[in-house]
Amino acid sequence: MRLYYEALELLQENNEPEFIRADITALTNAEREEALIAIKDIMVGKDYKLTKHLCFHDECKGCEVKEI
Repeated sequence: MRLYYEALELLQENNEPEFIRADITALTNAEREEALIAIKDIMVGKDYKLTKHLCFHDECKGCEVKEI
């Protein structure tokens, strides 16, 4: 299983939204918290959805995405 934090900007227009995916699989809890803070800092001032993506493609299974 791979674990990611993802942020997707929510746009009303036809512009390309900002998208961030951080692979946090091998990180400690403290490092994961730092990654989350960094994503929030990048997305400040934007309307976005933040999710935790549990990827099971390596095990030939589907993914789970949970909003944070």
